Amino acid sequence: MLNFISSPIGNLNDISLRSINVLKNSDYIFSEDTRVSSKLLNFAKINKKPISFHEHNEKTVTKRIISLLKDDKEVSIMCDAGMPAISDPGFFLIKECIKEDLKFTVIPGPSSVLNALVLSGISTASFIFLGFMPKKESKRNEYIDLIKNEQKTIILFESAKRISSLVKLLNSNLENNRNIALCREMTKVHEQVVRGSIKSIYEEIEGNKIILKGEFVIVIEGTKTRSFKIDNKMKKAFLEKMQAKDAAKLISLITKENKRDVYKDLLDL
Repeated sequence: MLNFISSPIGNLNDISLRSINVLKNSDYIFSEDTRVSSKLLNFAKINKKPISFHEHNEKTVTKRIISLLKDDKEVSIMCDAGMPAISDPGFFLIKECIKEDLKFTVIPGPSSVLNALVLSGISTASFIFLGFMPKKESKRNEYIDLIKNEQKTIILFESAKRISSLVKLLNSNLENNRNIALCREMTKVHEQVVRGSIKSIYEEIEGNKIILKGEFVIVIEGTKTRSFKIDNKMKKAFLEKMQAKDAAKLISLITKENKRDVYKDLLDL
Protein backbone atom coordinates (compact mmCIF):
# COMPACT_ATOMS: atom_id res chain seq x y z
CA MET A 1 0.00 0.00 0.00
CA LEU A 2 1.13 3.53 -0.78
CA ASN A 3 0.29 6.27 1.73
CA PHE A 4 0.40 10.02 1.07
CA ILE A 5 0.83 11.58 4.50
CA SER A 6 0.06 15.20 5.32
CA SER A 7 2.84 16.76 7.41
CA PRO A 8 2.53 19.57 9.99
CA ILE A 9 2.81 23.03 8.42
CA GLY A 10 4.74 24.36 11.41
CA ASN A 11 3.78 22.92 14.78
CA LEU A 12 4.99 19.30 15.03
CA ASN A 13 2.21 18.51 17.51
CA ASP A 14 -0.22 18.63 14.58
CA ILE A 15 0.96 15.22 13.32
CA SER A 16 -1.99 12.84 13.69
CA LEU A 17 -2.00 9.56 15.60
CA ARG A 18 -3.01 7.77 12.42
CA SER A 19 -0.06 9.28 10.54
CA ILE A 20 2.33 8.14 13.28
CA ASN A 21 0.93 4.60 13.20
CA VAL A 22 1.19 4.41 9.40
CA LEU A 23 4.78 5.71 9.44
CA LYS A 24 5.75 3.19 12.13
CA ASN A 25 4.35 0.37 9.99
CA SER A 26 5.93 1.57 6.75
CA ASP A 27 8.72 -0.44 5.18
CA TYR A 28 9.94 2.65 3.33
CA ILE A 29 9.44 6.37 3.91
CA PHE A 30 10.15 8.83 1.09
CA SER A 31 10.30 12.56 1.73
CA GLU A 32 10.97 15.84 -0.04
CA ASP A 33 13.72 16.98 2.36
CA THR A 34 15.09 14.17 4.55
CA ARG A 35 16.46 16.69 7.07
CA VAL A 36 12.98 18.13 7.66
CA SER A 37 11.22 14.78 7.80
CA SER A 38 13.89 13.31 10.11
CA LYS A 39 13.01 15.96 12.71
CA LEU A 40 9.36 14.93 12.52
CA LEU A 41 10.18 11.22 12.69
CA ASN A 42 12.44 11.78 15.71
CA PHE A 43 9.69 13.87 17.35
CA ALA A 44 7.25 10.98 16.86
CA LYS A 45 9.90 8.46 18.07
CA ILE A 46 9.98 6.65 14.75
CA ASN A 47 13.44 5.18 14.25
CA LYS A 48 13.47 5.08 10.46
CA LYS A 49 15.62 6.82 7.86
CA PRO A 50 13.70 8.61 5.08
CA ILE A 51 14.71 8.41 1.42
CA SER A 52 14.93 11.51 -0.77
CA PHE A 53 11.98 12.13 -3.14
CA HIS A 54 11.88 15.60 -4.70
CA GLU A 55 11.16 17.39 -7.99
CA HIS A 56 14.63 16.67 -9.41
CA ASN A 57 14.53 12.88 -8.89
CA GLU A 58 10.76 12.29 -8.89
CA LYS A 59 10.55 10.27 -12.10
CA THR A 60 13.52 8.04 -11.23
CA VAL A 61 12.41 7.40 -7.66
CA THR A 62 8.82 6.79 -8.81
CA LYS A 63 10.03 3.73 -10.72
CA ARG A 64 11.58 2.39 -7.51
CA ILE A 65 8.42 3.05 -5.52
CA ILE A 66 6.27 1.30 -8.13
CA SER A 67 8.59 -1.71 -7.91
CA LEU A 68 8.33 -1.75 -4.10
CA LEU A 69 4.54 -1.59 -4.25
CA LYS A 70 4.46 -4.53 -6.65
CA ASP A 71 6.46 -6.44 -4.03
CA ASP A 72 3.71 -5.68 -1.47
CA LYS A 73 5.82 -3.24 0.53
CA GLU A 74 4.24 -0.56 2.73
CA VAL A 75 5.41 2.81 1.42
CA SER A 76 4.75 6.32 2.74
CA ILE A 77 5.30 9.67 1.03
CA MET A 78 5.85 12.92 2.94
CA CYS A 79 6.66 16.48 1.93
CA ASP A 80 8.18 19.26 4.04
CA ALA A 81 4.80 20.67 5.07
CA GLY A 82 1.19 19.99 4.14
CA MET A 83 -0.04 17.49 1.58
CA PRO A 84 2.21 15.76 -0.98
CA ALA A 85 1.31 16.56 -4.63
CA ILE A 86 -0.09 20.00 -3.70
CA SER A 87 2.67 22.31 -4.98
CA ASP A 88 5.01 19.47 -3.97
CA PRO A 89 6.20 16.16 -5.52
CA GLY A 90 3.72 13.30 -5.72
CA PHE A 91 1.35 13.91 -8.62
CA PHE A 92 3.51 12.02 -11.15
CA LEU A 93 3.60 9.04 -8.76
CA ILE A 94 -0.19 9.17 -8.39
CA LYS A 95 -0.67 9.03 -12.17
CA GLU A 96 1.73 6.08 -12.44
CA CYS A 97 -0.09 4.20 -9.67
CA ILE A 98 -3.40 4.68 -11.46
CA LYS A 99 -1.81 3.52 -14.71
CA GLU A 100 -0.42 0.42 -12.99
CA ASP A 101 -3.66 -0.17 -11.05
CA LEU A 102 -1.79 0.07 -7.72
CA LYS A 103 -3.75 1.04 -4.63
CA PHE A 104 -2.91 4.21 -2.71
CA THR A 105 -4.55 6.28 0.00
CA VAL A 106 -4.25 9.67 1.69
CA ILE A 107 -3.74 10.26 5.41
CA PRO A 108 -5.33 13.71 5.87
CA GLY A 109 -3.93 16.42 8.07
CA PRO A 110 -2.74 20.04 8.15
CA SER A 111 -3.28 22.27 5.12
CA SER A 112 -1.74 25.73 4.78
CA VAL A 113 -4.34 26.54 2.09
CA LEU A 114 -7.37 25.92 4.31
CA ASN A 115 -5.61 27.27 7.38
CA ALA A 116 -4.93 30.60 5.66
CA LEU A 117 -8.41 30.76 4.16
CA VAL A 118 -10.06 30.53 7.57
CA LEU A 119 -7.56 32.89 9.22
CA SER A 120 -7.99 35.50 6.46
CA GLY A 121 -11.54 36.51 7.36
CA ILE A 122 -12.29 36.54 3.62
CA SER A 123 -15.24 34.57 2.18
CA THR A 124 -14.87 30.79 2.46
CA ALA A 125 -17.99 30.07 0.33
CA SER A 126 -15.96 29.26 -2.80
CA PHE A 127 -12.27 29.64 -3.60
CA ILE A 128 -9.52 28.73 -6.05
CA PHE A 129 -5.92 27.76 -5.27
CA LEU A 130 -3.27 28.82 -7.79
CA GLY A 131 -0.13 27.55 -6.05
CA PHE A 132 3.14 29.46 -6.32
CA MET A 133 3.22 32.57 -8.48
CA PRO A 134 5.58 32.15 -11.47
CA LYS A 135 8.99 33.84 -11.22
CA LYS A 136 9.02 35.26 -14.75
CA GLU A 137 7.39 38.67 -15.08
CA SER A 138 5.40 37.72 -18.21
CA LYS A 139 3.91 34.68 -16.48
CA ARG A 140 3.16 36.70 -13.35
CA ASN A 141 1.21 39.16 -15.50
CA GLU A 142 -0.82 36.26 -16.93
CA TYR A 143 -1.70 35.19 -13.37
CA ILE A 144 -2.76 38.73 -12.54
CA ASP A 145 -5.10 38.66 -15.55
CA LEU A 146 -6.66 35.46 -14.14
CA ILE A 147 -7.11 37.05 -10.74
CA LYS A 148 -8.45 40.35 -12.04
CA ASN A 149 -11.92 39.08 -12.95
CA GLU A 150 -12.15 36.14 -10.55
CA GLN A 151 -15.17 36.37 -8.25
CA LYS A 152 -14.10 33.53 -5.96
CA THR A 153 -11.59 33.95 -3.13
CA ILE A 154 -8.05 33.36 -4.46
CA ILE A 155 -5.23 31.63 -2.57
CA LEU A 156 -1.57 31.84 -3.61
CA PHE A 157 1.86 30.85 -2.31
CA GLU A 158 4.79 33.27 -2.48
CA SER A 159 8.30 33.55 -1.04
CA ALA A 160 9.49 36.41 1.16
CA LYS A 161 11.82 37.61 -1.62
CA ARG A 162 8.94 38.21 -4.03
CA ILE A 163 6.03 39.08 -1.74
CA SER A 164 6.75 42.80 -1.99
CA SER A 165 6.73 42.81 -5.82
CA LEU A 166 3.56 40.66 -5.84
CA VAL A 167 1.60 43.07 -3.61
CA LYS A 168 2.86 45.98 -5.73
CA LEU A 169 1.57 44.17 -8.83
CA LEU A 170 -1.79 43.52 -7.18
CA ASN A 171 -2.07 47.16 -6.12
CA SER A 172 -1.39 48.32 -9.69
CA ASN A 173 -3.76 45.92 -11.45
CA LEU A 174 -6.65 45.09 -9.09
CA GLU A 175 -9.24 47.22 -7.35
CA ASN A 176 -7.07 48.31 -4.43
CA ASN A 177 -10.01 48.26 -2.02
CA ARG A 178 -10.23 44.47 -2.36
CA ASN A 179 -9.35 42.72 0.89
CA ILE A 180 -6.20 40.66 1.20
CA ALA A 181 -4.51 38.63 3.95
CA LEU A 182 -0.84 37.69 4.23
CA CYS A 183 -0.26 34.61 6.40
CA ARG A 184 3.12 33.37 7.63
CA GLU A 185 4.49 31.12 10.39
CA MET A 186 1.05 29.52 10.70
CA THR A 187 0.57 27.18 13.71
CA LYS A 188 3.90 28.39 15.16
CA VAL A 189 4.50 30.65 18.18
CA HIS A 190 5.05 33.71 15.97
CA GLU A 191 2.08 33.14 13.66
CA GLN A 192 1.31 36.34 11.78
CA VAL A 193 -1.75 37.30 9.75
CA VAL A 194 -1.88 40.77 8.22
CA ARG A 195 -5.33 41.78 6.94
CA GLY A 196 -6.52 44.84 5.05
CA SER A 197 -7.16 46.32 1.64
CA ILE A 198 -4.58 45.73 -1.09
CA LYS A 199 -3.71 49.43 -0.92
CA SER A 200 -3.21 49.48 2.87
CA ILE A 201 -1.09 46.30 2.83
CA TYR A 202 1.03 47.71 -0.01
CA GLU A 203 1.59 50.90 2.00
CA GLU A 204 2.56 48.89 5.10
CA ILE A 205 5.11 46.88 3.09
CA GLU A 206 6.51 50.06 1.54
CA GLY A 207 6.82 51.51 5.04
CA ASN A 208 8.65 48.38 6.30
CA LYS A 209 5.88 47.69 8.81
CA ILE A 210 5.44 44.00 7.88
CA ILE A 211 8.02 41.27 8.58
CA LEU A 212 8.92 39.67 5.24
CA LYS A 213 10.44 36.34 6.25
CA GLY A 214 9.59 32.74 5.34
CA GLU A 215 6.95 31.63 2.89
CA PHE A 216 3.61 33.39 2.63
CA VAL A 217 0.12 32.17 1.88
CA ILE A 218 -1.82 35.04 0.32
CA VAL A 219 -5.61 35.17 0.36
CA ILE A 220 -7.26 37.66 -2.00
CA GLU A 221 -10.91 38.66 -2.04
CA GLY A 222 -12.70 37.99 -5.32
CA THR A 223 -13.84 40.90 -7.43
CA LYS A 224 -17.31 42.35 -6.93
CA THR A 225 -17.19 43.99 -10.35
CA ARG A 226 -18.93 42.04 -13.09
CA SER A 227 -16.70 41.67 -16.13
CA PHE A 228 -19.48 40.75 -18.55
CA LYS A 229 -22.18 43.18 -19.63
CA ILE A 230 -25.22 42.27 -21.71
CA ASP A 231 -26.42 45.12 -23.92
CA ASN A 232 -29.98 45.37 -25.28
CA LYS A 233 -28.98 44.18 -28.75
CA MET A 234 -27.49 40.99 -27.31
CA LYS A 235 -30.50 40.45 -25.04
CA LYS A 236 -32.94 40.68 -27.98
CA ALA A 237 -30.79 38.33 -30.09
CA PHE A 238 -30.84 35.64 -27.40
CA LEU A 239 -34.49 36.06 -26.47
CA GLU A 240 -35.56 35.77 -30.11
CA LYS A 241 -34.00 32.28 -30.22
CA MET A 242 -34.77 30.87 -26.76
CA GLN A 243 -36.51 31.40 -23.44
CA ALA A 244 -34.84 33.66 -20.87
CA LYS A 245 -34.01 30.82 -18.46
CA ASP A 246 -32.31 28.81 -21.24
CA ALA A 247 -30.43 31.86 -22.50
CA ALA A 248 -29.28 32.65 -18.94
CA LYS A 249 -28.00 29.10 -18.49
CA LEU A 250 -26.07 29.22 -21.79
CA ILE A 251 -24.53 32.65 -21.11
CA SER A 252 -23.62 31.59 -17.58
CA LEU A 253 -21.81 28.49 -18.87
CA ILE A 254 -19.80 30.56 -21.37
CA THR A 255 -18.98 33.56 -19.17
CA LYS A 256 -18.96 31.93 -15.69
CA GLU A 257 -21.29 34.73 -14.56
CA ASN A 258 -23.94 33.96 -11.96
CA LYS A 259 -26.99 32.48 -13.74
CA ARG A 260 -29.48 34.46 -11.62
CA ASP A 261 -27.70 37.75 -12.37
CA VAL A 262 -27.70 36.98 -16.10
CA TYR A 263 -31.40 36.05 -15.95
CA LYS A 264 -32.23 39.39 -14.28
CA ASP A 265 -30.24 41.25 -16.94
CA LEU A 266 -32.11 39.48 -19.72
CA LEU A 267 -35.48 40.45 -18.28
CA ASP A 268 -34.40 44.04 -17.74
CA LEU A 269 -35.13 45.29 -21.27
